[in-house]
Amino acid sequence: MPYSSTFGPSRGARRTGRWFVLVFLCVALVLVLVPAVSLGHATSKWASQKCKVTLCADRGCVLAGTTVKLTAKAWPCASGTTFTLMSKVSPGGWTTVATATPDKCGKAIFKVTVMRSTQYQVTATWPKGSATSNVVCVKVQPKLTLFVQPGQYGGGVSISGTLVPGLTGGKVCITIAKIVHCNRLMKVATLTVPLTQGPGDSSVYATTWAGPTDHGTYVFTAKVAGSPGFCGACAIKVVKL
Repeated sequence: MPYSSTFGPSRGARRTGRWFVLVFLCVALVLVLVPAVSLGHATSKWASQKCKVTLCADRGCVLAGTTVKLTAKAWPCASGTTFTLMSKVSPGGWTTVATATPDKCGKAIFKVTVMRSTQYQVTATWPKGSATSNVVCVKVQPKLTLFVQPGQYGGGVSISGTLVPGLTGGKVCITIAKIVHCNRLMKVATLTVPLTQGPGDSSVYATTWAGPTDHGTYVFTAKVAGSPGFCGACAIKVVKL
């Protein structure tokens, strides 16, 4: 008769149960580890590629010598991020202006004094990558000044002024008119004065007018002559002589 035991079937079921538990644990471990690895890879990729940087200016057109506020922002902003502000005056390449560390909101503010129309851009750098912002252009309107100083005892009238930014080889046209009846203007003289190098990025001019033949109120108007981009620069003085 074949050998049989009352314990045989019970032990077989027990072994089958153990194998089932082992397989279940292996499958569960795989299901846990695979998403974790994928998530870690996605996080690394996100940290190096998903940062967006923007730059904006509080004003787009200013007089030469005006201070402009530039705001840079990065989001999401990784730990250890540094902003580098660069400028470009046409023609010319990019030049580093300043660096800054963003606040907890990922924002930093730069204040720059603009002398010529300039393009600005910010690069954000962090341990795992970098990103560059849009380009912001700040246009500059030239600033022309005019000073009129009557000489003593009929010694003529001194006329001078400055132009920012400077204009090499440029000229200033000065028109002198007298206010006559009914507030009409009667032109009495026109002077053309060369611009010379001044301090920093500026030009200066100076001349002397012989003066009027009679007393009255005169209007002095100075304009930059024949130079595209500077023709909008104008200055006016009203003087009693």
